[in-house]
Amino acid sequence: MSRSIHQRYQREFWPAMVAYMAIMFLLWPLLPQVHSELLKIALAVLPVVPVLFVVRAMVRLVLGSDELEQRIHLIGLAIAATVVSTLSLAGGFLAAAGVLKLDGAILIWVWPTLVVVYAAGRSWASRRYGGSDVMCNNGIAWHWRLLFAALGFAGIAGLGRHQLLDYQLGMLCGMSAALAGWALVLAVLRWRRRHGRHETL
Repeated sequence: MSRSIHQRYQREFWPAMVAYMAIMFLLWPLLPQVHSELLKIALAVLPVVPVLFVVRAMVRLVLGSDELEQRIHLIGLAIAATVVSTLSLAGGFLAAAGVLKLDGAILIWVWPTLVVVYAAGRSWASRRYGGSDVMCNNGIAWHWRLLFAALGFAGIAGLGRHQLLDYQLGMLCGMSAALAGWALVLAVLRWRRRHGRHETL
């Protein structure tokens, strides 16, 4: 992948993600105070707008990739679709049987889960073809990015613990822990690859 395509992706992706986080933590908490049904609907679906810009950035990245990179993206997407749809099906059956009590808010987690599993599947496919992660072969390693994001979420949770609603605080803590855990996994895998390479020399 050319550096210019990767840089364009970064320029398009991160502002959209910042806008998404700003909407979720600054505007979404106002929903209970909104009494107009039309305004409540508009505010409820407002986070979808920056998500569409994220999807656009990802599509443009894939279209600008070569055939091997496109194949790697396709494998990652296939893995993500399989995992998330299977988990959704299992969760639906458990909820229908009364084993789990789920409400509609669980749907908010479908897209983030799809993205995380897609990234993991894409990384696995990239290593299978003998390369590095096609979206992160420039700049800072993924485990450092995830760790910085985890620290950012933990910082927001710490600073806003008295103002945030319980579900927001729980979401931030959960996201921080998940990102930190994933960063640790990637760091260990990277260390093992490097350590194994040194042993073979």
